[in-house]
Amino acid sequence: MRLGWRRRSHKGGRKFPIVLIAGGTYALLITVAMGLVLFMTGKANFENTFALLNDKAVLTTNQLEAGLRMRLDPLTGAVSAMQALYADSKMEIEDNVAVRTVLAASLFSVPYAEGLIISKRGRGQFGVVKSEDGKPQYLPWHQEDNHFNGPFGPPKVEAGSPPIWGPIVSNQFGIFMNVSAPLVRDGKLDAVLTATLSMEGLSEIVESLDSGDGTTFIISENGRVIAYSDLDKLDRTGQGEGVDMRPDGERLPLPISRFGDPVLAKLLNAPTLVPFAAARAAGVDVREIDTSGGEYIAMSRRISGYGPVDWIVGIYFQDGSVSSEIRRLIGSVLIGILAIIVTIVLSFFVARRMTRPLAKVVGQSRKVAHLEFDKVDRLPSSPIREVDEVLQAFNSMAAGLGSLNTYVPKTLFRKLMRLGVEEATRSREIDLTIVFTDIAGFTHQSEGMSASEAANFLNSHFAILVEAVEAELGTVDKFMGDGMLAFWGAPDARDDHAEAAVRAARAMQLAIHAANAALVAKGLPVTRVRIGIHTGPVIVGNIGALDRVDYTIIGDAVNVSQRLQDLGRCADDAAEVVILTSASTLRRLPSDVPRRHFGHHQLRGREADVDVWRLYPEKPVEEA
Repeated sequence: MRLGWRRRSHKGGRKFPIVLIAGGTYALLITVAMGLVLFMTGKANFENTFALLNDKAVLTTNQLEAGLRMRLDPLTGAVSAMQALYADSKMEIEDNVAVRTVLAASLFSVPYAEGLIISKRGRGQFGVVKSEDGKPQYLPWHQEDNHFNGPFGPPKVEAGSPPIWGPIVSNQFGIFMNVSAPLVRDGKLDAVLTATLSMEGLSEIVESLDSGDGTTFIISENGRVIAYSDLDKLDRTGQGEGVDMRPDGERLPLPISRFGDPVLAKLLNAPTLVPFAAARAAGVDVREIDTSGGEYIAMSRRISGYGPVDWIVGIYFQDGSVSSEIRRLIGSVLIGILAIIVTIVLSFFVARRMTRPLAKVVGQSRKVAHLEFDKVDRLPSSPIREVDEVLQAFNSMAAGLGSLNTYVPKTLFRKLMRLGVEEATRSREIDLTIVFTDIAGFTHQSEGMSASEAANFLNSHFAILVEAVEAELGTVDKFMGDGMLAFWGAPDARDDHAEAAVRAARAMQLAIHAANAALVAKGLPVTRVRIGIHTGPVIVGNIGALDRVDYTIIGDAVNVSQRLQDLGRCADDAAEVVILTSASTLRRLPSDVPRRHFGHHQLRGREADVDVWRLYPEKPVEEA
């Protein structure tokens, strides 16, 4: 292996190979450190060991909390999305088929959700739950609160309430965590939507977070064991009320005093360890617990937001791992003189092996920077723990950004990366062109579909629309049932937003025509779509409160585009796609765009008539 200085043209001074820096620095530090170790062994071992353990305590509990929230927060997101969908749509609670279809699609999009229940005062409850075979099970209307213990009871859900995690409830179906949100339209509380997670499901989550080196647990601040990763290893004799968790009949949640774990029994009263002040400052309690079976170290932190009482989430393991770390450090001191010679030789080899994956990280990072998430390759694992953590953290980051990119418009995503959140999402009033789409007769069409068939159909349909929007650099605002709202002119300003929107609508028309040809060949009914286009002033930016915000548009122009789409009902019933636009959009289009005057119409919510035109009124022709 040949190491040398390489001169390159660059800004900011000479750049050195990381292998040379890492290897040389490591060898130099080891050489100096070994001399100091001879008379500072005790102090250095103590400080270094507990510094690492402080970091481990914080990192471990952070990972536990992040993993738990990553699995539970989608339940909150599901009821929140359904809440927004209900508020913005014409969906009726009594429309069992449509509501159940939406509930089933939402339920199966959240891995750990086990049920979505709608409760309506005076009517009862109904909903969808996941059966053991993985299929949706529809619960019919019941007057009694026998699906779940009344969401209209605690927690109190009112018209203005955000999604609220209630207390753990028990009924004939089991013991459940639940998060509820009001379904409100026009300021009136129509019903309450509840997403549920059984205690068995929570225990599966905790087991999935268990690293295998210790025991992971969740206990409530009032002293009840909620979830525990090693139930099969626990010698339990207590009996409690709840759902059977194991074949021996143990039930959760249980009071700590009756649970049978000697470590948890002493956890809340055990003193915190003084050397872990840094961890304690980060909100992590590290305690040493002495039992008849040995000494244990417990790391835990308090989290809130999943019920009326806080949770204590943590992990404990035998104290022998700390002692072995100290013995390993002392042993390295005893052979320090020999190790320094070996270290100098091996440092460059180790540095080379350690830094080799960084080149892969750099290459994949460039793809992330260009939002090419579909081209990002998963980085392989490394036998070096810290490097492997970097690689896996990058994989998680890339996957998370890729997932986030499916929820955040790409145009907004790029501007966020370029300008920052505050500047890119600042609310302002500008002229935009808005496109509103809807599938004609989808409610009737979906009656013959299963939940998965309806979801697959909508996903395929929206894929066609989104491709057309993104090809013209538009922004998909939201999906509302079988409809889509998109706009042009924000977050990046452009003068041709009306032309781009019409080109996208035309592309949708051609793509739907091609898709319908495939459906006809299979003997299936064609899809008919109405599209409304309008140009006018709107407020665009972050709209919401606290951490519940949405980058969206509001204003009369949005309503006009929706009314134009709805007016498409009056057009040719045999047309696959009807595109109606207002005169304000038409004035911004080239004269060669095919059009036909559709008359002056008084749209609902507007006093003055609107001059309406139909674009591309003829049957689309496949382009060569």
